[in-house]
Order: sequence, then C-alpha cells, then structure tokens
Amino acid sequence: MFELDTVVECVKWICKKLNGRYSTSEEEVDRLIERFFIRKGGLKSIEDFKIAVKKAIFDEPVTLSCFFPDKREKDGITYYAVHGFKIDKKAVLNAIKAKRLLDAYYISKRIFSEFFGVEAIEEKPYLIFEREKYKYKIFISEVEELEEDLEYHLKYNKKFLYVVALLTEKTPLPFIRFFKLYSEKIRSKMLVWVVDIDREYVNPFIGYPPEKELIEKFKNPELAVKVSSLWRVNIKEID
Repeated sequence: MFELDTVVECVKWICKKLNGRYSTSEEEVDRLIERFFIRKGGLKSIEDFKIAVKKAIFDEPVTLSCFFPDKREKDGITYYAVHGFKIDKKAVLNAIKAKRLLDAYYISKRIFSEFFGVEAIEEKPYLIFEREKYKYKIFISEVEELEEDLEYHLKYNKKFLYVVALLTEKTPLPFIRFFKLYSEKIRSKMLVWVVDIDREYVNPFIGYPPEKELIEKFKNPELAVKVSSLWRVNIKEID
C-alpha cells in the first residue's frame, strides 16, 4: 500500500505541473499520476493509488491549492474545474494528449504481444513480456515526457531489459533533438523504441534487443542508425 504522505506529495507535484491553472481533466491527472509513479518507485498498486490521488484532487481536498470540484463531460473526456471557472484551452489540449497516451497502453499491448511472440503481463503502467532468454519491461511515453522523466527511468534495475516506447510525432525533429542530447547517456542503460499505434508497428530508436529474431521484426531495423546520421548532418536545424 502507500502512505497518506505519498498521496499528498503526488497531489502537490500535480499542482506544480498544472502551474496555477483553474481546470484540468481526469485523463491529464491519470497520466500525471503514472509519471509520479515512475518518479517515486516502490509503489505497488497504481490503480489504488490513482483512486486515492483523484479523490484528494476532485472530492476531498488535502490542499485547497489543488482542488477541482466542478465536473463536466465533453467529447468523451471528463473535465474538472475550480468552482466558477471555465475549462480552458490548455486543459483541452492536455486532455487530448493524455488520452492518446492512456489509450496507447492497450493498443501497444496488442502490438508488442505480436512483436515479442508472447502475451503481455499487465503491471500498469508497464507491460511485461517474458521470452525464453530475456524479460522486457515496456513503458509507453512521448518525447517531451521522456526528456522530463529520463533520470527516473534510468534508475531501473537490470532484472528486465527496460524499454521506453515513444509514440510517433508529427515531424522527426523532436526525435533528432532528443537523440542529440541524450543518446550517449541512455546507451547500455535502457532501450528507446518507437511504436506507431495507428499503423501498428515498432521501430528501434536508441538501442537494439539482444535477439536477432526481434531485430528482424522491426518495420525499419536500420532506423536508429539513420537517426544517428541525420542529426549530425542537420545539426543547425535543431540547435
């Protein structure tokens, strides 16, 4: 289980991330809780933890600086606001982004089950795949989040091959920039791949699995090498 102090710590961290806004969504808060879960480590049940944190933000406040009691539904998303305030544009954009990441967990479960050839074990927010020789632990993210949370992902133990699977972006520039800044720091410590949840395939980005069979299952096995070359050629474009 978890201590009340941990719930309060999470609520305060979410409040800081919301940066003084007067509205948010259940989806945005859900995703922020998952990111806190990564940062904190050692917590056992994220579902129970989510219930406790959301109760403290939406129903029974532990701090009035982060309390959103007014509930509204729109376009399949559940919004919350401080009493008397409207849902702002930032809340809408963040809700859409968070919902994509939350939904991607289940789509990626199917994609990676086919990729690894074994059924996924759900340990939210992770997906676990146990093959004959290696165990893989997958976390679904996107470039901006991984950049903010990288130091916490790098702390994971070596019982698993740890993989952060990034969702695709509108352009390759966020990936090129990330590769330039962090690829050397990441190498040998974790793997970073790209999962396309629309076209349903996986590509390497930073690091390859130690199994040739899996390398051959990537849509474009040489992509990581191409990214490495690309940022060196186009360095001025992303500085």
